[in-house]
Parts: sequence; C-alpha cells; structure tokens
Amino acid sequence: MSIVMSWIKDKKIFYILFINVFVFLFLWLIAELVSFFTNPFNKESFRITCNYDWVMYNYCPNAIDVKKNTDKDGGNFVYTYTNDIGQRVKNPSAKYASNPDYVFVGDSFVQAEEMDFSETFYGRLSNAGFQVSAIGYSSWNVIEYREAINKLAHENTNYHVFLMPNDITPAYYRSVYKEKLTSPVRRIDTKDVSLKDKVLRIYDNSLAKKLLDLANVQSKKTEVATLKPIGTNLFENKHVMDCKPLLELDESQKQSLGFDYAVFSKHHSCWSQLHVDAVNQAVEELELLFNDVKKLNSTLRIYMIPPGWAFVNQNTGGRKGNSYYFFDDMTRVTTEPLSMYLAERLPDIDFISLESLISKWMIECTNCKDLFYYPDDGHWTPETHRRIADYLEHSLIQ
Repeated sequence: MSIVMSWIKDKKIFYILFINVFVFLFLWLIAELVSFFTNPFNKESFRITCNYDWVMYNYCPNAIDVKKNTDKDGGNFVYTYTNDIGQRVKNPSAKYASNPDYVFVGDSFVQAEEMDFSETFYGRLSNAGFQVSAIGYSSWNVIEYREAINKLAHENTNYHVFLMPNDITPAYYRSVYKEKLTSPVRRIDTKDVSLKDKVLRIYDNSLAKKLLDLANVQSKKTEVATLKPIGTNLFENKHVMDCKPLLELDESQKQSLGFDYAVFSKHHSCWSQLHVDAVNQAVEELELLFNDVKKLNSTLRIYMIPPGWAFVNQNTGGRKGNSYYFFDDMTRVTTEPLSMYLAERLPDIDFISLESLISKWMIECTNCKDLFYYPDDGHWTPETHRRIADYLEHSLIQ
C-alpha cells in the first residue's frame, strides 16, 4: 500500500512539474513571438554589405539596414533603405533624379546611418527642391569615390566629394595608402545568405540570446587597454610649425591611429617620409578622379571634413578612453595643414576645408558639447547636417 501511495505522489509531482515547465515554455514562446514581431532588428535585411565589380564594397542592393545608436548618441533606431546599386534612398520606392544637378560622394559622413534620410544634408537639399544624388559608405577612400562617380556617370553636373583624413592616414586600414598595398580585386557578390545564417540571425535577435549575452557580460568583464589622453594646445593651427610635440608623444600613442592626426596637424616639413608618401598617393588618386569628372563634362568641388577632435568638447566619448585616439576634450588637433597641402598640390580643383566653417559655429553657440559630432560615434549630428545643408544651399545658388 505504501508503495502505491508513493507512486501516486511521485506521479502528481511529475505532472505538476510537467505542467509548470509546459506553461513556462508556452509563455516563453509567446514572449519570443512578440519580441520577433516588435524587434526592429528583425526588419533588417539578412545581408547589409555586398561586394561589387565596380566598387570593393557598398550596401547590398534593395536592402534595409537597422542601426540603434548608443544611449549617449540618442539611443534611437534608424532605418536605411537602398536602391539596386546599394545607394541610400529615402524609402524603398524612392528614386533619385536621372539627371541631378548636384552629386555628393563620401564615406560614412555622407552615409550618415545615425539619422533618418530626411535629416541628412542631401535629404534636406532634396526637400528644398534641389535635384541631388548622394552615395557614400563606411571607410571608403578616394579610390572608391572615383569608382562611385564612374558608376553613376552623371554628365553635365556638379560633383561634391567629401574627404576625411582617414582617407589618407597611413595607419588606417582603409586609407588609400593601405589599399594600394593590397590592391584588392573587385568581384561581384550580392548573394543572399544561407538558410543556416538566416536562422542564426533570428537566434541572435532572440530573448534567449540576450539573456545568455547578459550572463556572459557579467562573467567575462575584460579591461580594454586605453591610451593616455593629452591635454595641450600644441596641435592647434597657431603651432603648425612646431614639430617638437610629435617627439614628446609616448610609443603607444605613436603606434595609434591618433598619431597620424597629430602629424597632419603640423606643417608638411614635420611629416615623415611615410606620411608624405601617403598624402601624395591620395593626391594622385584625386587627380585621376578630377580627370574622370572632366570626361563627364562636369565640375568638381572637394571638402575636407575635420574630425571631432579638431574642436573642443566634440566626440567626447570616441576621442579618448580607447586604444585608437588620445585627445582630451579640451585639446584641438587641426587638419588645416593637411588641407592646405592638398589644395596647393591640386590648384585646378575647388578645395574647401570645413574646419574654419565649423569653428565659426563653435564660437557663436552656447552649450556646444557634442552638438556637432556624436559623442560616441564621432560622425556629424543632425544639427551639423542641417547647417551644412544651409551652407550648401547658399553656395550652390551662387
């Protein structure tokens, strides 16, 4: 009798346990389904970056990219849509003018994945009635700018190319100098990902994966090596002839990406042969780009985009506290000597440094901290795009 009662008791416990597990799994499945249909990342295309025979890489054709900005950068979700050549467009059905009056080409500053299309300077110009086209992608350099122009091949128009010092700095893996060392072949690869990769993507966006990641973060906290930030005014425009501050940087700083910016804040007489060679290679590519634009019976204007550390209190998260850059919030590292050297080497090209323009905005504003550059991401904010659009609107009309 006692054996029977024990069996019945064990069976009840099993049933209770089974029901609880079943209810838990059912509720978890409901939660996963709700998460799946409400998670913005599940609206993203399975492949975002593709390879082409006309450019090394770009957005995939007809893709949807979803980005969530960091909390310091606003924490908002941004949707990016592309057309059949991977060019960012306003929405999936939007098209650029077949014969635009102005074409804007650049890297991630033109890509502007941190904000809606309508907030970009070219989106604003389009809304203002200008016939524009724009194309840009993260870490493109002058070689890709030229390839993009040849792909678009708009004739009788005005090309506006936005340079960034990273296009030139020899330490950056995507600079002209680095690309010419490897000469990567252009091959088209726009295939969709495999079913396995699609399943893995869905799992990566699941609640279960988030819980596991949270547990791993708590158990595997690793310290990241950071560079000692410098607080000095010796890399400002008034000290361009003083080469000594470059020698006073420590070895870890000299091996970082930030060192190239320090070098290019000085007159070219302070540059090493490596830095001179890197700039001259970029000049050669810009001359080729200029000639291609002339073949299209079009005009060219080039802008140099300064980084956030060309000003105080901009990009306050990304300019320090990492293994790449070492600039205190109050340190200014000018790009003007680099811009002047390029302008002198390219006298036939209309060359504009945007550092002086943004410097005027800095003088005029109050509460300027991270107003023009995102604190973490380091790219232009919607406020900067708005002002660039106003600047261009007036300069284009003239």
